Amino acid sequence: MSEIKLDGIEFMGENLREKLKFCGEGVRIHPLVKMLHAENAILEEGCRLCDFVFIDAGNSLRIGKYTTITWHALIEGGANTNIGHRAFIGPGTKLLTSTYALDGYFSCEHLPGDTKSTIYGDIIIEDDAYISANCVILPGTIIRQGAVIGANSIVKGELEAWTVYLGTPCRPLRKRIRPTEDRQKIIDSMQWRLKIF
Repeated sequence: MSEIKLDGIEFMGENLREKLKFCGEGVRIHPLVKMLHAENAILEEGCRLCDFVFIDAGNSLRIGKYTTITWHALIEGGANTNIGHRAFIGPGTKLLTSTYALDGYFSCEHLPGDTKSTIYGDIIIEDDAYISANCVILPGTIIRQGAVIGANSIVKGELEAWTVYLGTPCRPLRKRIRPTEDRQKIIDSMQWRLKIF
């Protein structure tokens, strides 16, 4: 009797843990998470990857402490992705670290030689950023600390800290009020207790 081979299952759910470059305490990887190039990924303490998240860790991927990446989110690799602490990536959001060069090239992945060209750009999302549902984050984007991105936005460039953005392309809507120093002290000093949902 021949052995049944389940190609790809080794890149899913709990099977990822042993393949990661680093996996912190209390990291929650739901069963239907899939990741390519897991050996390039650092998942810090308490972060959470929900079902149907697909990640290509590319050259490098870091997901900070207590960051949540929700259902049907995509991180497309090829470059470097750095997500800070306590960030939130909403359902259906896509982080794209590469795109095709359109002028002077064809845009089909399967063509030979230099008939096609790929442009890569790192993505940086700093601490406490909140990205709503169905956003597209384009290569080379930097989202500064505490920035909020409204649903269905397309994001390119550098976004200011503690600012709310919305639209296609996204534009600043208003400044966000920072947490008080007292609230920051609570976060800095607390002993995190992980809740398993």
